[in-house]
Amino acid sequence: MNAEEYEMAFRERAERKRTLGVLLLIAAGGIWLWLAYELFAPFSLDYGSHSSTTCASPVFYDEGSSGKHGYAEAEGDRCAVARDSADLLGLLVVSLPLATVGVFQYTSGTVALAARRHTEELTVLKALPPRP
Repeated sequence: MNAEEYEMAFRERAERKRTLGVLLLIAAGGIWLWLAYELFAPFSLDYGSHSSTTCASPVFYDEGSSGKHGYAEAEGDRCAVARDSADLLGLLVVSLPLATVGVFQYTSGTVALAARRHTEELTVLKALPPRP
């Protein structure tokens, strides 16, 4: 393998790392957007063709003046089961390794390309004739 082929292979590996990092960060961001929607958006539950219940979001529910202190008490058990916090926490746990590996891959690819550019610039500067 000559120097040009090695250089091209190095740059391709670094670009693949950056691309993989971006894709993993997009996947983690998609999960985070879905979690935000699940937490902040009100929703409705259908019980067939004639009845449905509207549920407040788990974050912005109204306790009211009844003294109910939990989402399940304020909105009902069916609403609480539909937006179970364990499911949301599970999605968050899945997204964290995706984001971590994505940041690592993107950063390592970017640093490798920057270091290679720096080396090329130093080579060009060393090849210039010395100043009088």
